[in-house]
Amino acid sequence: MNRLSAFVLLAALSGGCASTGSRGASVTTRPFTPELARYFDDAADFIEDVDALGGRVASDWRRQVRGLTTESDLIVAVRIETVTLGGDSSTARAYRLTAAATREPIVGTLPGDRRIDLRVTEGEVGFNAIHQNEQRLQMRSYLLFARWYDDDGTPRAHWHLSPETEALTRRVREVAGASDPNAPRETVVHQD
Repeated sequence: MNRLSAFVLLAALSGGCASTGSRGASVTTRPFTPELARYFDDAADFIEDVDALGGRVASDWRRQVRGLTTESDLIVAVRIETVTLGGDSSTARAYRLTAAATREPIVGTLPGDRRIDLRVTEGEVGFNAIHQNEQRLQMRSYLLFARWYDDDGTPRAHWHLSPETEALTRRVREVAGASDPNAPRETVVHQD
């Protein structure tokens, strides 16, 4: 067996699967376990300062942010360009959202056109949150947390949207260990 064959075999046996998405970007899908569904609920929340609520709600949210951050394949600030309600291949109604990145990702890589397709089908946890806030979705920026999975050979994202705030972005960067590309930088020049 030559090295290329060995590499292909190793890649096939690994936990992830590399595939090309609908927009030509190569993404690596990973197994999506039931435990991950509590983070990636294909929904949006709309509370800007959960910490201000205090108590258990705030501590649960901090755990949620940690889980989303550590398990995401892509974290990026987005605006929702389109919200479309239609039928899926089954008889259930489904929302399709087009999220356009407004900044560079905190985690992961964007497709070339900087857009991510998000879907949620009637009967899934996040459907009602999207249905009840269809108009509101396009009124602000969000942090998108996405986890790629293999949907019968097509890479798709399970996702969560949270209002983009300085506090949330800072917390996510801390958990992810990412630096802020917009932060002021100091350059020190040493002269001999």
